[in-house]
Amino acid sequence: MLIFDHVTKRFGANVAIDDASLTIRPGVITAVIGPNGAGKSTLVNMAAGSFRATSGRILLDGVELQGLPKYKIARAGLSRTYQNIRLFDGLSVLQNLEVALVPRSLPTLIAQAFWLGPGAGAEVRDTCMAVLQRLGIAHLAERQAGSLAYGQQKIVELARAVAARPRAILLDEPAAGLNHGETDELKAHIQTLRGPELAIVLIEHDMRLIMSVSDDIYVMNRGAVLAHGNPEAIRDNPQVQEAYLGQPGAMGNIEAAARGRRNRVRLRAGEGLAWGQS
Repeated sequence: MLIFDHVTKRFGANVAIDDASLTIRPGVITAVIGPNGAGKSTLVNMAAGSFRATSGRILLDGVELQGLPKYKIARAGLSRTYQNIRLFDGLSVLQNLEVALVPRSLPTLIAQAFWLGPGAGAEVRDTCMAVLQRLGIAHLAERQAGSLAYGQQKIVELARAVAARPRAILLDEPAAGLNHGETDELKAHIQTLRGPELAIVLIEHDMRLIMSVSDDIYVMNRGAVLAHGNPEAIRDNPQVQEAYLGQPGAMGNIEAAARGRRNRVRLRAGEGLAWGQS
């Protein structure tokens, strides 16, 4: 279970996260949505160790993450993807996954590097190939990551996050830039990740994806939690609709704006839409 316990983050005089409390349960897909500037990515970056919380606690299965270096947070069981793809373009798809399983001790790393370990390299390879098979991209294992189409690279990044067998995974706008078919494929993959021991956080602007895949939704606005509930409750919440478009009763407009690739980009950029203050 991933818990944000009264977390605040300040950048100088700017309060990016304001006393936010969220509980991300294993076995369900929890979405965090909100207008641009609401604090969604800041939450992800604090949990992953890119930012330190000004106050409050972030816990994964009882282990406090705030203040830990990134590699210890990863070892604690937290994995993530990024808004902007961060693959090793010059490595193969398989090698991109293998880096997530680098041995924790230096002697083991040296042994594997010189083929001295008792089959450890083969075990890592088998683990990574199993993940690629699960996500339907095993045929791309030996392809150079930088040569893949954008949608394929998104799936590779998801696979790398899964390969480490995390207890919590943070998906930061995984559908950004994808077309309808690619988004539907991504949706299917995210749904297959749902399991009793994995807490999944989905940060996304595509409301069609959010409403179809999420079990639980938190809505952020101005750095605070505005609303929390299941998709139906969030869809009908007038405060949520007002935070997005400045008027109640407009959730249909939100979903319509997220349907096309071009409009999703405009939605993220805030062009032509009245977000209210965020």
